[in-house]
This record gives sequence, C-alpha cells and structure tokens, in this order.
Amino acid sequence: MKYIKNFFEQFIILIQFMTRIPIPIKVEYSEKKLGKSIKFFPLVGLIIGLILYFSNFLITVYLKNIFYNKVIIAVLIIIIEILAVGIIHIDGLADTFDGLFSYAKKEKMLEIMKDSRIGTNGTVVLILYFITKITIISEIITINPKYLIIFPIVARLSTSVNAGLSDYARKSGMSNAIISENGIFEVIFSLILTNALVFLIIGTKGGIALFIALLFIILFMLNVRKKIGGITGDTMGASLELTSILVLFLGIVLR
Repeated sequence: MKYIKNFFEQFIILIQFMTRIPIPIKVEYSEKKLGKSIKFFPLVGLIIGLILYFSNFLITVYLKNIFYNKVIIAVLIIIIEILAVGIIHIDGLADTFDGLFSYAKKEKMLEIMKDSRIGTNGTVVLILYFITKITIISEIITINPKYLIIFPIVARLSTSVNAGLSDYARKSGMSNAIISENGIFEVIFSLILTNALVFLIIGTKGGIALFIALLFIILFMLNVRKKIGGITGDTMGASLELTSILVLFLGIVLR
C-alpha cells in the first residue's frame, strides 16, 4: 500500500509540474518527490500522446469539412500539445542553443542559458523546430497517426536517461534535485517501461525507433557534458524536444 501511495503522489506531482493538465487533487509537493517521479515520465508522455492522437481523430473525422488541410491539422495538434504541456521544454531548447552555440567558456555558456532573454541562436532553432514539426506531423497523420502517441513517450525517456547518467552542471538549482534522485536503476526502469509501451502501440518498428532515439539521447547528452561539464534543466528540455522531432521523422522513414 505504501508503494502504491508513493507512486500515486509522485505521478500526480509529475503531471502537475510537467504539464498544464488540470488535476484537482492536492498532493504535498517536494523536490525529492519530483526527482523520484521522473522514472514514470514516459507514462505522462502516454497521456499527452493519447490527447494528441484522439484530437487528430476528432479533427479528421468530425471536422474534416472545416480542417481539410493536413498542414492546418498539424498546426492544431501542436497548439493542443502546447496547451497540454506548456512551453517549459521549448524554452529549454532555445536556452540550450543560445548557450552551446555561443562558443564561450563553460561559465559563460551557463550564464547565457540562465538569461531569460532569447538570443539569435535560440530564435533560429525555434523557427526551424516549428517548421520541421509542422511538416513532419502533417505527414505522420496520414502515414501512421499512432506515432502521435509514442513520440511524447520516447521523448520523456530522455529526461530519465539524462538525469540518471549525468551530473548537474551548476552548483545548485531546481534540476539538481531531479538529477540527485535518479541513477542507473531509474534509467533501466524507464527504458523497460518505454519499450513496453512503444511495442504495444507500434510493434517492432517502434522498437527500432526507440533504439535509434536512445542512441541520439546518449550522444546529445555526452556532447552537452563535454561542453559544460554536466547537464541542466534546459539541456534536458532540449533533449526532449529534439527527440520528439527524431521519433516523428523515424515514423516516416520506417513506414
């Protein structure tokens, strides 16, 4: 019973902190609980994926006379995703590219990433991100809409992998609690959970997409560690968003 209670509390905290999905349940928040909950992050991805999948279904079946263009549908799906998740990870993507492509020293990179203002590198990557995502989603909804379910799942595995296999690049910060509460066990747990969900939804091709995505997550993490000596909340957000794009692209390639 204690394990079930802990899982319930951690899962609710994870949804409340990492999404904008309204959960009218009060749970006592702590950074430690949030950190321990990260291994369940792929389950949050499942909820987000189901929202996107059924949104696409409702639009294409019941509103097809209004939204008949697949690009418009892709834009609507992205808007729904932002409403469900918020822009916390997208903000991390912009901040990460502002910092890593500044070609400054480690301390300066971290300072740039912490700056609330967006720079040229961040602006460019966001433009490319949304153009790419709109294009790929407009194709995936006609090829295999089930990838709308699995891309948020695999993307959130990236957070567990980063937190479990890296150190925090800063001396202190909110993400330090997440990283300190995760290790190799949590990574394996999340990987098994993600693999089971992806295989049930897509099958063997989903497993191939997961393997390729995992390689990307690790390579991106190692590159970040090389540049700033660890990871941050921003780089975890960047990894999540880039993994999303990759999984959607693989859905087209592996059709």
